[in-house]
Amino acid sequence: MKMTVIAHFYNEEYLLPWWLMHHTKIFDHGILINKGSTDKSVEICKKYAPHWEVRHSDTGSFFDVFQTDHEVMKAETEAIGWKMVLNITEFLCFADKDQFLHSLSRLGSQMYFIEGIFMVDHPNERHKELTYERPLVEQKYHGYLLEQLRWHYIGSNTRGRFIHCHSHGSYVPGRHSSGHSSIPYPSHAFILWFGYSPWNEEIIQRKLQIGPTLAPHPSAGIHHRVDRNQLETWYTEISQRTTDLRLTNEYNGMFPHFGGVK
Repeated sequence: MKMTVIAHFYNEEYLLPWWLMHHTKIFDHGILINKGSTDKSVEICKKYAPHWEVRHSDTGSFFDVFQTDHEVMKAETEAIGWKMVLNITEFLCFADKDQFLHSLSRLGSQMYFIEGIFMVDHPNERHKELTYERPLVEQKYHGYLLEQLRWHYIGSNTRGRFIHCHSHGSYVPGRHSSGHSSIPYPSHAFILWFGYSPWNEEIIQRKLQIGPTLAPHPSAGIHHRVDRNQLETWYTEISQRTTDLRLTNEYNGMFPHFGGVK
């Protein structure tokens, strides 16, 4: 079956090249919703995914969680086959596309929840130079598996996402829950959430730009209403325990060419 990804974006020119190069290898089609970007995001989409659709949001750069989820679900109804909604900080990863696609049918569900991995730079890796010549998932590999996050968390209590073949995802606001029944995807597939990795000026500015676009009511995501000092405090706290994920079976199951790191 065909796989389609839907994503909304606002001034994402830093992460978009990596995100598009990664996901155009996975998904047959993409619907990219521009929420009023003023940078080169649209041009980057057309460069790296010329065969995908770029459309402009009805809400512009104003971010309301209910309107955004309604907009992406409306886009889902236009797609046939398996569908997934991702943010530009979220990278779907698994070892083999054919095996992954086959398993979706073999396991018998219409909706699967794919758990997230929380990517957080180690302080020694924070200033590492990056290149668009290599996948971001090969250059940044520090973070936390879900069971390691019980001690502390920022934002939602999960970073997973759904893949499904319903008309739309029937999402609870935030899209980490759904009104449809689902099962956890049981094998080596995860959503890598680059929330605090790479932890550099580009990512910090990306986070700081979100607050002024939020709707005034609390449901819009109060964890985005932060200043630089708060972001740095959070990073300092969570970076103290971040680990090299290449040492875990879960990570190596997605990237077998790593073969473990001693």
